[in-house]
Amino acid sequence: MNTFGCHSSESFVSRLILAMAERNVSPPRRLRACASCARVKAKCRFKDEHVRRHLHLCDRCETLKRECLPQTTTSLRKPRRVNQGGDSTLTLQPSMYREDMDRNVGTDVQQTSENERPRRIESQAKPKATITVPQPPFGLSWLQATQIIHIFRKEYIPQFPFIIIRGDHTAEALSKDHPFLFRAVMLIAAPLLESKTIKNKRNTLAYLGYRSLVEEDKTLDILQGVLVIVAWAHKSCIDNSQVVNLTYLALGYAHGLGITQESVLHKNNAELSPDSEERASQDRTHLIEEQRTVLGLYCVLSMQVCRFTMSFYLTDRSITTRQSRRNPLDTPYIETCLKNIGQSPVETSDFVAAHIIHLVRMSERLSEGFGEPHKRSLSRPYAFLLEGTGRHFHTDLNRLAASANYPSLASHSQTFELYRLYLLVRMYEPAIVVACHPDEGVLLFVFLLICLRNCLDTMRLFFDLFLELPVDLMLHYSIITSDHVIFVTLQAVRLLLIEIPDWDVQSAREKLNLGAVLDQIVSRYEEADALREETVRKFGNSTPSEEHSDKMSSLSKLSREIRWLKYWFEARTRGKRTEDTLPIELGRDEYQDRLRPTWSVGLLENINWNIG
Repeated sequence: MNTFGCHSSESFVSRLILAMAERNVSPPRRLRACASCARVKAKCRFKDEHVRRHLHLCDRCETLKRECLPQTTTSLRKPRRVNQGGDSTLTLQPSMYREDMDRNVGTDVQQTSENERPRRIESQAKPKATITVPQPPFGLSWLQATQIIHIFRKEYIPQFPFIIIRGDHTAEALSKDHPFLFRAVMLIAAPLLESKTIKNKRNTLAYLGYRSLVEEDKTLDILQGVLVIVAWAHKSCIDNSQVVNLTYLALGYAHGLGITQESVLHKNNAELSPDSEERASQDRTHLIEEQRTVLGLYCVLSMQVCRFTMSFYLTDRSITTRQSRRNPLDTPYIETCLKNIGQSPVETSDFVAAHIIHLVRMSERLSEGFGEPHKRSLSRPYAFLLEGTGRHFHTDLNRLAASANYPSLASHSQTFELYRLYLLVRMYEPAIVVACHPDEGVLLFVFLLICLRNCLDTMRLFFDLFLELPVDLMLHYSIITSDHVIFVTLQAVRLLLIEIPDWDVQSAREKLNLGAVLDQIVSRYEEADALREETVRKFGNSTPSEEHSDKMSSLSKLSREIRWLKYWFEARTRGKRTEDTLPIELGRDEYQDRLRPTWSVGLLENINWNIG
């Protein structure tokens, strides 16, 4: 009986070994969740082709272009294998984890009992799977990314010189050191179709949410990338509500990084490393970069909180202008940053940045002189002109313009002059508002007529200068100057609709000839949009069918709205209804809902305060 049992056992073992030798290769083991997915408790999935090749790269890390690494915990379950002991009995012995990992890393090799040792040697000799080099986002190549960064340096940075990319910084290095700034630059400066830009915007905002909320990254990279997106929001199809959210996200990030005030480390830098000039130089360069970023945030906040809302109300036939509140970064530290940037510039563009901040502060000075919006009466802004404060403002503005006569600022002279004329129109705006409401009880003086005439002359100079600017400049305007044309245009419409005693409105209309000016502005925007389409075509990242079915660009929308404004103005001057004079191409049936222009002020949009 025992003999039969022994023979039966030996026969079973031999059959088992033979079956193991003849069977096919077992399917690969399921890979464990990677360290990144395990840390954020996200689902970690691997493609079948990656599992077969034992390539440790999950779908999530591949999408985010992150390095996918296995978990480094030592509490992994050690696999067991079947082994035949010396007494011809089956035993289960644990194998070493590293041995098991070495087997899994090699390429697919046929498992047989005869070549087990050669297979082990071959798998150990083969290198472990390496992570493929990540590609730029949005389906771009590294060559295209390099071209885009060159475009951004040459065309975009001069318009918003607060985020600097050094000339020796390659696309690969920028992607590695500043991944979100790299994505923001690709989003803004890449000459792509509007439909693709919208998709890229969603991808970028999702990546921002992951970096800021999931990973909780607190780096200057996030802040700089957000500033780039906000500064050219109209280029990246970012709507007004998203601009508001991103602006105040950037403000919170700056506070979180501790760069909105002078830190103790910077104050005591000389005491911390007195013998290291190289370290001190690096610290100063980093400090200047932080302060330059803070100034850019100050500028963006000023444009946002002082941004106007101009809406056409066809029911009561009035135009209202809404001003906003004080800049939350209006602190003494801004003066320190401005002093450091202007006196000891690290980049040549720092001179331009300093002058832009001076102009922005002049705009803030106007808002402060007009009073708090929720406390503002109709006569308060006009008193700013009557009390002589406006004269002092005009003198200081001319003095600031004279200080910009440096060779380093020569290429920006037209833009600076355009900004100066815009500020003068803003200064005269209270006179327009008072003249538009003669029934509000504000006494009319000869001084009011003088202000209206001066404003009319300033508008003529503004339009003449704007129409002389290169067309390609309109493709790269930042938030600093993108709204100026709309603002001055709408103020001109209001000015030419004023009917008060001693104001020759007909002579003013003939002098400005606003209808012809608006036609020229529309033509300029159409030329700029045609140039944009040609640039997209040359970039070669789209097909003719995609170009034909692309969505309307921001330039096309703007030219369409200005054309609508022209017909609205001409209808008002002739005493007709706007819908009766609208051409067919502007859509007579849809103009009330789709073509009526509105410029939103974001979070302050529904607050019932204005000076109109």
